[in-house]
Parts: sequence; C-alpha cells; structure tokens
Amino acid sequence: MSNIYRLALALLCVASAVTIASAQDAPPRAHVKIGFVDVENDPRYDPIRAYERIVLKTRAHPFAGAEVGLDEAAALTRVLPADFSLERITAKSAVDVAPAVLVALDAGTHFFLIDAPADAFTPLAAAIRGRDVLLFNVSEPDDAQRRALCAREFIHVYPSRAQLMDGLVQYAVSRKWRDLLVFAGPSTTDAAMTAAFTHSAQKFGARIVAEAHFKSGTDPREREQNDPALLSAGRDFDAAFVADDAFDFARTVPYRLARPRPVIGSIDLESVAWHWTWERNGAPQVNSRFDRKSGGRHMEGPDWAAWVAVKMIVQSALRIGSADFAKQRGFILGPGTFDGDKGLAMSVRAWDHQLRQAILLAAPFEVVADAPIEGFLHQTNELDTLGDDAPESACHLDK
Repeated sequence: MSNIYRLALALLCVASAVTIASAQDAPPRAHVKIGFVDVENDPRYDPIRAYERIVLKTRAHPFAGAEVGLDEAAALTRVLPADFSLERITAKSAVDVAPAVLVALDAGTHFFLIDAPADAFTPLAAAIRGRDVLLFNVSEPDDAQRRALCAREFIHVYPSRAQLMDGLVQYAVSRKWRDLLVFAGPSTTDAAMTAAFTHSAQKFGARIVAEAHFKSGTDPREREQNDPALLSAGRDFDAAFVADDAFDFARTVPYRLARPRPVIGSIDLESVAWHWTWERNGAPQVNSRFDRKSGGRHMEGPDWAAWVAVKMIVQSALRIGSADFAKQRGFILGPGTFDGDKGLAMSVRAWDHQLRQAILLAAPFEVVADAPIEGFLHQTNELDTLGDDAPESACHLDK
C-alpha cells in the first residue's frame, strides 16, 4: 500500500470520526406537531339537496388545505428550525372535541386547527383556558365566538360573518345599490346572517326597504311565502339579499323577482374567504396545488383558512428562527404579518384574535371585486373596515 493511499485512508477515517462526533454532539432537531380536529358527521358538510334529492352542492372538510400548507413547509426544510407534522383527529361529536384536544395537548401538541361547529367552542375554550395552546378556527363564521366567547387561546382565521357582510355591503354601496330587499330564511344560521347584513347596511349607509320571510318548497297553498315574485311585488329596491343556508329557496330567486335586480348573499354574488377563480396575488399557484392534493376539488374558504393557519405556524418559526411555542405565539399574536394571497398583509387583531383579511365578492365563475372597497377608509388599517373594529368590539383581549 502506497504512502499516499495510507494518508488518504487516514484522512478519510478522521473526517468520518469528526462527522460522527458532530452528529452525536448536535442537539436533536425540533419537531412541531399540528393537530387538525374535525367532527364525524358534521352537518355543515352534508350535501345540499333539493326537495327531489337532487344534489345541489357537495361540501368537504378542509384537511387538504392543511396538507398543502405542510407540503410547502417541507420545501423549506433546510431553512426551518424544526420539522412539522400534521395529525388528523376526528371527534365523534361536538362535545368530544375538547377531550380530544386535551389528549393531544398533554402528548405535546400545542397548535390545533379546529374544524368544528359553533357549539364545540364554549366547552373547548373552558377546557384549555390558560394552557400553552393556540387553536386556529378554520371554518366557523359565528360572530358570537369572537364577541361573547372571547377566548385568548383562539385565533379566528376564517372570516367572521361581520367581515363577510361588511365586504358585501361595501360593494353594494359602491355600486349605489342603497335600497335593499332582504329575504330571510327560517334557520338560526339564516337569522345570524340576516342580523349581520342588517348591521352592515346601517354601518355603511344602506337602507333595508323590507324584510320578507320565506318558506322553501313548492306547495301552491304557500305561494305567498315561497314565490320570489310575490315576495318582492310592490316594492322598489336596488338589490335583493338572500339569507338561505339550505340554499333551496335561494336558487329560485335569480330571474324571478318582480323587478330586474341583482341578487346577493347566498347566491349569485357571495362574500367568501376564497374562490377558485381568484387570479391575483399568486392565487393560481395555490389553487393548482390544492387541486392536485384534493383530487380535483375547487379550493373554498375553509380550505384556504386551513392552508393559512399552517402557513402562520410555519412562517412564525422561520421568521423568529425558533420553534419555541411561547416565542411563536408571541410573534403570531403580536408583530407577525402573513401573506394569504389576497393582496393586503394579514395580521391578528389584538382585541378579538380575528385575522384581518380581504373578502372576495364572487359570482359563480368570477371574482367580481375584493373588499375593502376603495373609498372605505380607516385611520390605521383599511382591513379594519371589515368586521368588528376595536371601539365597537365586545371582546377586549388586549386589555
């Protein structure tokens, strides 16, 4: 064996020993677990059917949106201070959400995406109060969760009804549709949507000319309650707003009003967190990634919220250079700003932990506009023209 070969072999052994020693001395890489919590047989995801059992809309849990966010984190592995994983936790019912979260929290998970109906929030908030945890609401718009519940462990990534209705009314007022006819449905969700819309109309100077209560169906004996032409007859209005979570009456309203007027609310022009036809701010790339991950489904509002929630967790670790939970929480709830591919930078409101964000005003095959609409001004952040601003909020987590 030549001297040169012996020297090369010796150097190789030394280098291997140094590499092994360095690997043994290096601290283990941090690992951040993210829980995605949903509810089995959640009625919010039942298919919407017509009275003849025709499926009008299908709806799906937004887990694929969270998976897209995790895929994006994997592409940043070299610069991230931790690895990230996603665990899906399915509770049997809304009351089982809190126990499921507590089990995962005790096992070391501090971040959770909550895809659950509103009645799961109060027991969940009570169960985790004061614990080291952040719960990202990714699908529930109920204003009461931001106002009366007012839990500091929650971040509401999904827009509130107040934000959604403010965006819709801003657009209506900008088009000079100031006299509005309201069709109010029978469900509690319809009532909440109607109340939010009415408040927005008062806030931005529109006028409710009448509120007509409808009853879905085709029973000729109830024509005065289920016929849009009869319900709108004898009234002058610029646009008709429909609050119909069941969608059965809403689908009959366009082209059947007593006057040729635009329809907004539950059909035709809707206010949404996200829409698959949004073509600005990097949206086509996000929609394409979601399309591949979900097997061809269009990305919707909850999908977008789940994606953004994971992105907020990952980006906070990247930007502070740490996977320490307290530091991540401080960044997310404090100076952190985030890009949701809707234009204006998003951040968490200090007073109610609602995520500031643009609202998309979407027709079935086009995003017509995005709110806040030009001309609606705010003294500090124009996104605070949408939803509960600090002076009007019933929640004051910053005090």
